[in-house]
Amino acid sequence: MSVKRPRTKIRRAPLRGTLVRYGERVAEVLGEARGQRVMIKSIHADGVERLSAVKWRNLEPLDGQLFDPT
Repeated sequence: MSVKRPRTKIRRAPLRGTLVRYGERVAEVLGEARGQRVMIKSIHADGVERLSAVKWRNLEPLDGQLFDPT
């Protein structure tokens, strides 16, 4: 079950190498693309690493912890 987090907006394009949250995925910012977009690298549910161009406004800063404590 996913936990709803309060959405925190990123006010400007994140720097290269920054870890961010894109939906349910953790992604690494690779660099800027066109039209207020950035290239990200993320690992999808099927285990395949993919590159995507997404609008940086849809990215959220990574929380304090990468993994949930159990």
